Amino acid sequence: MSVRPLAWLIAALAALLFATPARAGCTPSSGLLTFTPASSYDVRATAVATVSGSAGLACTGAALGLLSRTRAQATVTSLNGFTLVRPTGDAIQYRLSPDAAQTLSFNQTPTIDYASDTLLSLLGLVGATSFTAPLYARPVAAANVAAGDYADTLTINWDYEVCNGVQLLSLLCLGWETRKVTVTVAVKLVVGRDCRITAPDIQFGTAALVEQFAPQTAAVMTDCTKDTAYKLAFTAGNAQSARPWRAMSGPGGAALQYNLYRPDGVTIWDESNPQPAERLGTGSQTPVQAHAFVARINPDQPPRPPGSYSDDVSVVISF
Repeated sequence: MSVRPLAWLIAALAALLFATPARAGCTPSSGLLTFTPASSYDVRATAVATVSGSAGLACTGAALGLLSRTRAQATVTSLNGFTLVRPTGDAIQYRLSPDAAQTLSFNQTPTIDYASDTLLSLLGLVGATSFTAPLYARPVAAANVAAGDYADTLTINWDYEVCNGVQLLSLLCLGWETRKVTVTVAVKLVVGRDCRITAPDIQFGTAALVEQFAPQTAAVMTDCTKDTAYKLAFTAGNAQSARPWRAMSGPGGAALQYNLYRPDGVTIWDESNPQPAERLGTGSQTPVQAHAFVARINPDQPPRPPGSYSDDVSVVISF
């Protein structure tokens, strides 16, 4: 009776058992989550884009999800309670998650195992032999805040155990790496100033003579980022000059002189002579601050050809 098949099987098993293992190792590191700069109105509309980055642990050579003993537990604490703050006291709450869809959240569950079947499936890492633990953050509160730098600091305590000598064919582990490490991740958002403007059209109506057009009184409605000091002015219009008169264009290139004034009706309001006193923004999403002005056609100009006259003037806010 031949014993060669049995000898061959024993040799094959020995080769499988003592094959060169796939080495593994994990490297902790501190990191940074920086949101794309956003306006205060983006913050209030919860329209700030999600930011992603590293949770401070990268592992290579570990067969994730294939060995039940594997774990990579992250316990996250936030210096400000998952809130971005600035020295004035304004605050922006955010949600912190290990997955892009934010199915899981460190806000509700401080400790999450990145090696769990659920999370590996969400991350598409089942059976992967390397990974960098991701973090995703997104502002979730419609906060009315001033412009400035907002920040939080995360402390992440890692408790991990990964196989550092797995036999890929037999899934036998020749050695485990077990550590507890702590890393920090800074979270930052720069909030910029912005304004909202509602400006009415001015209709002088119809008249046969230039001196018959009555002055018109109206108001521009504005508001800007909370606590932002700003001034308002009007551009010169299409004629590119407001002094001594702006001009509306009409038939055959005819010009009808007019101007815009402060509420006193005599002080020309343009970019060279903006609003004298700064207004302070409230951050309202609907403009609530009124800036009255007077529009008047020059009654002393020569008669103009009949027809329609118009001009385009922009509202300029400076802060």
